[in-house]
Amino acid sequence: MTTINTNNKNTVKLLDILKIIFENNKNKTISEETLLSLYYIFDQTIFASLELIDKELITKYVFLPSNRYFYVVEGRKGAKYMCLIQGDYCSCPSFNFSVLLKSDSVYCKHQISSILAEIISNVKVVEFDDSEYQSQILAIESLSFKTPTHKQQK
Repeated sequence: MTTINTNNKNTVKLLDILKIIFENNKNKTISEETLLSLYYIFDQTIFASLELIDKELITKYVFLPSNRYFYVVEGRKGAKYMCLIQGDYCSCPSFNFSVLLKSDSVYCKHQISSILAEIISNVKVVEFDDSEYQSQILAIESLSFKTPTHKQQK
């Protein structure tokens, strides 16, 4: 059995949790037992995350030759959100409000769906040159739904 490194408080990461849940799952499917584990950890958010995966709304943007990457999750009304799994960030309003401001959740549905899609090999991959990194971030950020708390840049 794998253990999670918890040398420091609040260091347990989404990727660590999901890797442990899926470590013995060689066929990369979500069994009933796995679903119950996910529900226990993420509550109702897991169902919204799985819906994003089912609808194939997650794309991994990979930049070469550096291999930097981030996930782009399509949202409602044409919105797109950038998720940085290693950086614990999502550009969605829910991350800003529920995760950062209220601390109601540890992760938003976009973060959970991005890493789950990666684990079960259900993520589209698009490759770009490293020189396009900044322009792709700006393009995705311009398509993110903004709440009144976000300031519009001019």
